[in-house]
Amino acid sequence: MTKSPKKEYFGVVQDVSPNLTKVDDLVIYNGTTYQHPPLSACKDSMKKRGLKQTSIVIVLVALPLLFLAVSLGWIIVPCIIRHEILKKAVISPEVNPELYSAWIHPPVPVYLKVYLFNISNPKEFQNGSKPKLLEMGPYIFRENRTKVNIHHDDATNDAITYEEHITYHFEQRLSGNAKLEDKITIINVPFAAAAIKIAHDLPWPMNDLAQMILINYKESLFIEKTVEEALFKGWKVPFLEKIEQDVGFTLIPSNEFGFFVGQNDTEQGPYTVSRGSEDKSSLGVILKFKNQSELDFWTKSSTCNQIQGTDGTIFSPFVQKSTVLRLFNPELCRSVYLTYTADTDFEGIRGYRFTAPASVMKDPTEGDENRCFCIYDDDEKCLKQGALDLGPCREGAPIAMSTPHFLDANAEYIENSGLVPHRHKHETFLDIEPTTGIILQASKKIQVNLILKRVNGISSMSRVPEMLLPLVWADECASLDAESKGKFQSALFYLWLADFISKWVLLAIALIVSLLLITRKLRRKGVSLPPLFMSKKENSNVLSGTKGCEYKNSCVREDDTSEVFASQQVPLQENHSS
Repeated sequence: MTKSPKKEYFGVVQDVSPNLTKVDDLVIYNGTTYQHPPLSACKDSMKKRGLKQTSIVIVLVALPLLFLAVSLGWIIVPCIIRHEILKKAVISPEVNPELYSAWIHPPVPVYLKVYLFNISNPKEFQNGSKPKLLEMGPYIFRENRTKVNIHHDDATNDAITYEEHITYHFEQRLSGNAKLEDKITIINVPFAAAAIKIAHDLPWPMNDLAQMILINYKESLFIEKTVEEALFKGWKVPFLEKIEQDVGFTLIPSNEFGFFVGQNDTEQGPYTVSRGSEDKSSLGVILKFKNQSELDFWTKSSTCNQIQGTDGTIFSPFVQKSTVLRLFNPELCRSVYLTYTADTDFEGIRGYRFTAPASVMKDPTEGDENRCFCIYDDDEKCLKQGALDLGPCREGAPIAMSTPHFLDANAEYIENSGLVPHRHKHETFLDIEPTTGIILQASKKIQVNLILKRVNGISSMSRVPEMLLPLVWADECASLDAESKGKFQSALFYLWLADFISKWVLLAIALIVSLLLITRKLRRKGVSLPPLFMSKKENSNVLSGTKGCEYKNSCVREDDTSEVFASQQVPLQENHSS
């Protein structure tokens, strides 16, 4: 048998012999048999070249597009949105006239819901029994706040000073059956407070003289008043004027009492706040109250005297769950803080709920945080968890503030009053949209209590239980109205749309364009492979060396070989040689 010659055929070494008898992959031409490259070699060559070209296209085209989309969607556009929001977060008629106008005249309606405690067993209570308290209300008032006497601080260019004009209008429609003419039996607060202060705070002989004046006026420990008198209208207290004249002791400056006397149609302040032009995190933060940067009610040089936070109507944008919202409350004569408790949904708008933790009214004898709110050296005189003695900022009056129904307060206060706290009804909260810092709804709840003590020299007070006696509690609440909510939702939608397009739409476009470019590139630079069978002309060109390989998309399927063979090739012949 003669040795089969070897010939290189398109990069593949072929066996060329006239003596071969195998016909499955042979082409016989002029008596000479040639072995074609196997189909598997054709496919492998295509795969390797295709993968290499695909990798190059991905590196040069797809990855840059994806990088651009991710950079735009997750870095550049969010930074632009953040910058625009922060740029508008300033109290300035030039930079943000809409915010400035809303800051002066808040468009969101604010309501004051007032609940009074009627004492149903005054005689038994006077003789030492627990009080039977009947909660009356709510008596709902529309609260209007307008900033007046506005002055810009030329020295810093960031501070603005103003006073706040406040009015209250009774809303009978919202109050339902609760009317201002309703009668209520309450403890005679001016009489009881004066008797307690005289007996426990005034030195001898001033206390004896003042007590004689009280006795001569024959004041009763309990009185019946209308709700209107008990709240804003008030009533004259003649014995207070007499004590002020003879003893020089002032309990109520106007000698007129009502829980909210002097607070309607009046100005509060002045406040000096940060405009947020230099430090966005300080937007609306109170710098001074009544021209003082610190209070002077509590222990000197203590954190309790620090004025911290805003007035609760404005906050800087981009609020985090870890953010501590600080507010200054003139009614409490102190600053308080709120912490995140839950995600919330206000009519389709996502927000964070912040509430006042129990630690805000922590027992001053338990740790240093609130110790400065008790001005006494003797811890026994300090109020317990959940109550704040307002004597230092209320002319020494025996008045304490607490949460309604003593929520989160010492169990003793709850037991003595017979009240039942409910968190959903009595908890202070604030719902805020985190991106813009806009308040969705808020509810500030405070209860006023009398620090009731026995007074031996006055028979009507010699046997009363010593306790915190609830007098009234109020819920100052606000939420976005329909018009404000509609405008705000539109603004939030455009923010969401910009964020969505910058992230997902750009990313989807980048992926689609990348796939199209890869596909087009592969089609334009397709793999050139030889066919399984060649025509006579092609074979003669190859064998004569006059024509090279110019095959494009020439790999035929195995199931097509019979048709190609029948139409293009010369008949196979058995060619045996010894």
